[in-house]
Amino acid sequence: MIGDNDRPTYHHIPPEGLLWDPCAAMFWQGRYHLFYLHSSWLEPGPLRRPDGYMYKAWAHISSPDLVHWTSHPPAIERGQTGNIFLFNDTPTIVFPHPDGGGASCFASNTARDLVEWQFEPGDPVLRHAVQGPGLYPDNNDVTAWQEGAWSYALTGSRDTPGSGDTQHLFRSRDLAAWEYVDRFYKSERKWTGAKDDCSCPDFFRIGSQWMLLHFCHHFPSGSRYYLGRYQDQQFIPETFDRINWPGGNIHAPRTLLDDRGRRILFANLNEGRSMASCQASGWYGVMSLPVVISLAADENAICYEPASELEALRQHPQQRTGIAIDADSELPIPEIHGACLELELEIESHGAAEFGLKVRCAPDGSEETLVSLALEPAAVEIDFRRASRREDLAYAQDLEVQSAPIDLEQGQRIKLRIFLDRSVLEVFAGDQRYLAQRIFPTHPEALGLKLFSRGGPAFVRYLRAWQMGGNECD
Repeated sequence: MIGDNDRPTYHHIPPEGLLWDPCAAMFWQGRYHLFYLHSSWLEPGPLRRPDGYMYKAWAHISSPDLVHWTSHPPAIERGQTGNIFLFNDTPTIVFPHPDGGGASCFASNTARDLVEWQFEPGDPVLRHAVQGPGLYPDNNDVTAWQEGAWSYALTGSRDTPGSGDTQHLFRSRDLAAWEYVDRFYKSERKWTGAKDDCSCPDFFRIGSQWMLLHFCHHFPSGSRYYLGRYQDQQFIPETFDRINWPGGNIHAPRTLLDDRGRRILFANLNEGRSMASCQASGWYGVMSLPVVISLAADENAICYEPASELEALRQHPQQRTGIAIDADSELPIPEIHGACLELELEIESHGAAEFGLKVRCAPDGSEETLVSLALEPAAVEIDFRRASRREDLAYAQDLEVQSAPIDLEQGQRIKLRIFLDRSVLEVFAGDQRYLAQRIFPTHPEALGLKLFSRGGPAFVRYLRAWQMGGNECD
């Protein structure tokens, strides 16, 4: 149902079916290539294993500019989350065997077009030597890379029961004979829980640090990362932080390094609708916008910004400057409205304890979503308690306010960049935080925008807005 009111217009989604993990990404021969798990819902329905697991193909899209995407034939018909790397200068995919069991397979692209892949999934070559209870409850995600004569692979998302998350390192000279090295890192309970996992691993250098980006299924689930040192075939985590926060929708992140030296992150913006609602609409899941990540000046955190190429989507610019918001009040901005917008504002507290803006506001006040900054404690929040009156929503986490800590003091200016695309909301708070939320307004006129302040006044130095996504989005 292409014309439904939830379906985004400038985020990528397949024509139909289920969009799941971004499983590999690469900048190659002048184009950005992204692979993600996809299950078709066309008749006779998705293929399943005997245990009921829904097989997923590796859908393949590419773009010259991160805005306009072209679809290619699936790289793999049945797979799980892996990655793509160069083995002896040949593009190579590593992916879990579709029937599980701790085995991984490889596919090569000797044509070097990232389209034609040669592999034999019935003959996996990498098997986890320490697989057992707790190591492979649901997946055996894998990633690999080459260093000199050796290739290395990480797989196995947990340590021994009760010891938390880890990855297990293997190495090979030929991708055929593999030897187990050791646990790649040891997790600490000051950061993660004893039942946590390290799924969808993505390991790479960023600035002076090494980053292990991953996804945890255990509550509070979501995307997160370690920064640390990599030496002697061991990773030593020194910093930990979340990307997804409880209540949020950033799932299974994957990155690539482009020819400009930018590390670009993609994620699945997971659903808030029930599976029955998704199947009735014909689609499930949304790919995030491309997000550029970089190492903060103190080298202990990651900075986030939307890719500059997205500015090509801007239409009909509008701007207001010098907007004072009285204490404990809200201020409608009637000239700016819509379901598909980019908003940019610089805002500061003049005594307010909480301040920000409300988006997708219905005229009768029945629906609205708040994007706010709070000072005690300092946080950026998305309040979606009144985002929708629908009764078919089934958020994975029973929360109604998503909150992430930030560094913010009284009187300090902070820039917010907000992307609305029907049921998608993405928020950048300065360069400190990137949040995403799925919202599903039902009121046909839930298109309004308001500024608000609580506990004191606030001031907006400028508010800029652009319509995004073409004429299809009202």
